[in-house]
Amino acid sequence: MYRNVLTVVVVLIFLSGCAERTIDITDKEGKIIGGCNAGYDWHFYGLQDSIDYMLYECAKGSIANGFKISDERLLTLDFTLPPPPDGESWNKQLAMSHFHKNTMTERKLGYILAAIEFDYQKVVWSAEDDLASGDITQAEFNDIVKEAKLRWLGE
Repeated sequence: MYRNVLTVVVVLIFLSGCAERTIDITDKEGKIIGGCNAGYDWHFYGLQDSIDYMLYECAKGSIANGFKISDERLLTLDFTLPPPPDGESWNKQLAMSHFHKNTMTERKLGYILAAIEFDYQKVVWSAEDDLASGDITQAEFNDIVKEAKLRWLGE
C-alpha cells in the first residue's frame, strides 16, 4: 500500500513541473497554415504563464499579418515584463528572488523565465549556426554559450 502511495506521489512531483501546449495558426478561410508548440520540463513556478508567453511570441508575427490563432485567450493577456531593478538585467536567480520576496506575481515570473530562456536559446542557436558554418571556433562557441547561460541563470 505504501509503495503505491509513494509511486503516485513521485509521479505527481515529476508531472507538476512539466507541460506542453500547441496552438494552430489559420488563414482568413480557417485553413491551418502553421502552429506553435511550447513546453517546459522542470519548471515549477509560472509554468502555464511561461507557455502562454512562448506561444504568443511564436504567433505574434502571424497575428500581425492578419492570421488567427486557435487560443484567442492569448490576445487578452498583457505580456509586458516588469522592469528589472536599476542597473540589472533579469536572470532566473534575480527573478526568483523577487518572486520569493513577493515583489512580483507568479504570472510575471513565468513571463520573465520564458523571456530569458528564449533569449538564451536565440544566442545558442545563432552560435550553433556560426560554428557549423566555420565562422567561429569550438572554443568561441563554448565561451558564447557560457556567457549566455550566465545571463540566463545568474550567478
